[in-house]
Amino acid sequence: MKHTVKATWMRGGTSKCWVFERSALEVPGFTTEEVLLRLFGSPDPRQIDGVGGGSSTTSKAVILSPSEEPGVDVDYTFAQVGIEQAVVDWGSNCGNCSAVIAPYALKHGWVHADDGQATVRIRNTNTGQLLIERMNLDGTQSAEFIPGVPFPGQAVEIGFLDPAGGTTGQLFPASEPLSTLQVAGNATHPGFEAEATLLDAGAPLVIITAAQAGLDAADFSDWPAQALAESERLERIRRAGAVAMGLAGSAEAAQRAIPKLAIVQSPGHGDEENFRVMMLSMGAPHPALAITGSVGLTMAARQPGTTVANLLSTEPGEVLCMQTPAGQIRTWQRQIEGRTAVGTTRTARELAEAQLSFDPVTHPEAQATALLAGEPMLATESAQLLDDPPPHKRGTVFASVAIFAALGLGATLVGGGLLNPPATTTDGDYAGETLQLVIPLAEGGGTDTWARFIGQELIHEIPGVPGFAPTNESGGEGITGSNRFAASANDDGTELLVSTATTVVPWVLDRDVVKYSFDKLEPIMVNGTGGVIYGRTDAGLKDVKDLVDRKKPLVFGGIAATGLDLTTLVAFDLLDADVTSTFGFEGRGPVNLALQRGEVDLDYTTTSSYDSAVRPIAEDGSAKILMSFGQLDGQGEIVRDPNFPEVPTVIEAYEQIHGTKPEGPKLEAYRTLLGLTYTYQKGLWAPKDAPEEAVQLLRESAHELSQNEEFNERAEAVLGGYPVVADEQLSQRIKEAYTVSEETKSYVTSLLKDSYKIEIN
Repeated sequence: MKHTVKATWMRGGTSKCWVFERSALEVPGFTTEEVLLRLFGSPDPRQIDGVGGGSSTTSKAVILSPSEEPGVDVDYTFAQVGIEQAVVDWGSNCGNCSAVIAPYALKHGWVHADDGQATVRIRNTNTGQLLIERMNLDGTQSAEFIPGVPFPGQAVEIGFLDPAGGTTGQLFPASEPLSTLQVAGNATHPGFEAEATLLDAGAPLVIITAAQAGLDAADFSDWPAQALAESERLERIRRAGAVAMGLAGSAEAAQRAIPKLAIVQSPGHGDEENFRVMMLSMGAPHPALAITGSVGLTMAARQPGTTVANLLSTEPGEVLCMQTPAGQIRTWQRQIEGRTAVGTTRTARELAEAQLSFDPVTHPEAQATALLAGEPMLATESAQLLDDPPPHKRGTVFASVAIFAALGLGATLVGGGLLNPPATTTDGDYAGETLQLVIPLAEGGGTDTWARFIGQELIHEIPGVPGFAPTNESGGEGITGSNRFAASANDDGTELLVSTATTVVPWVLDRDVVKYSFDKLEPIMVNGTGGVIYGRTDAGLKDVKDLVDRKKPLVFGGIAATGLDLTTLVAFDLLDADVTSTFGFEGRGPVNLALQRGEVDLDYTTTSSYDSAVRPIAEDGSAKILMSFGQLDGQGEIVRDPNFPEVPTVIEAYEQIHGTKPEGPKLEAYRTLLGLTYTYQKGLWAPKDAPEEAVQLLRESAHELSQNEEFNERAEAVLGGYPVVADEQLSQRIKEAYTVSEETKSYVTSLLKDSYKIEIN
């Protein structure tokens, strides 16, 4: 049964949020989390089947209701809806989204204007923080601009009441306005002392000067790029601050999000602002300021002896002006109803009113059974009375196949196989069977595209031409679906697992959450890709020798050190390159843009993206192709990539830099990761207990496919010219490539821990 949920789409500050009244999310038989995830289209990186925008700033929900608490008008709950994971984070407030509350409450009659001004008292249920918002309705503030938003909106003053000590109980958790932090050293960098203000107001903050950050000699406009070069040092300071504030027992245990780090500097000569500031969030420079961060900086400016107060030439008035990389932000501190209030002005604008479609997913087998029997679909409430299905025993796509079959559409969807009686996979013929590919990543990505293309082609080479059912079981960066396959896959040769670097690397790292093992699966076929490492020429990169002996390290832009980036990190370590890294980009596309803006110096791309993303900037001279990853040949030697025959490999780059051939654990680790993440990046795997006859038939069919000239022509755009491998030597070749020595595991684990502060668990 389809439900509709009333919602309003609004921009609040620099975020977009869907605003719900609490009662609208009360769908019988479903939790609020389940409703939000379905409405937003999560988990899915594109949120293609929902109203989420595929980014953290556009996957936010504001849940409102009139408050029953005396002196409070509105109860406000903020929800950060997961994108690639089916989770909803209720642990924090969003200052930007808070801006929508006053205009919403006024429009719906929860509050009323008085003498041209609306005042709304709000309780944030996530944190217990009390807010007070005001809007002038006389037209004087109806079209204001704020940094980070190109269009105007209704101005909303947002004040945080008594914000000091919300997390730790004290404004100064270290009991003094200025602390000397003992920043621990590591294998490559000595320890040092750093002065910082440790303050808890709005959010816990570590506030340091530009000199402490190593940015005092840089132009303020260059801070975002220069901070990336100092990211390792800044992160060590932030973690030391977390320990001193009592937020973590050790630097290694400090959270990534709390505390935040702010870097401040005196204004330039003649400038009107009180001080300059850049904040880092999750290790990356914030283009403007988090609202909660601006609250802490405002209070710090008024506390003698703090890092901020020591910069000011005069005592601040009620309004404080801060210069951020995106422009000026003004905050204020005043008494409201006898209480200290700190706040700023954001803008809000209603974008649309909507009736969102909520289509609950009932028990798949029950749906199919009902349709086959000619019965009506169960209503949502009735569906809740069914027994819980076994966890992921069948994916939703398989259920859809059954429904289509019941409607007489099975022949079109699955090649006619589903309605036939069950057959055997051991007789050399898959007639009557359906080949299911478990894709442990979301629909629409590179792995999903590869799997659907390969599967659709492969079934036509398999005797009997089975049906085809691709099933996406995303979650946990590919681990969830792979774990499910290892635990409960059909072992008759009709269910295969799709692997990619995203699922292989966690297995190499022996992560606790990984329950699958590739040495307990049977390879059916593998296919690789290639790539190059390139750099920004304005960073002084003309050839590979410019990677070493630098006065200041180059900055590599990464997504996650424990994913495909790992091979690049090992390459840099093998070369002894002077490189530091910043992670958290949402994809290689954003890294490429950051490199073109001068925010990072180094990036890599796979072959499929080279022509569109890298070739143009290489040809115009703004980027230099430094080296290719190379490929493993049949003997396990690293050779040049056929798609980049003129580009030296990482091994050749080492010889150019150091004059000798590389050897030792670093070389072996690189060779291993090259095979796992590039040469044999993607694959199809059967359970270990699958019938030998079925496994052999699938391999032979994959090999026949690889020899088909028409297929190879069609595959050029998808596979990038890298061959499908399913020959007689496949088992031995994969066994050798997927045998990861304890020495390599130990080296990679140590590299992540010592250089990137990442503990594998």
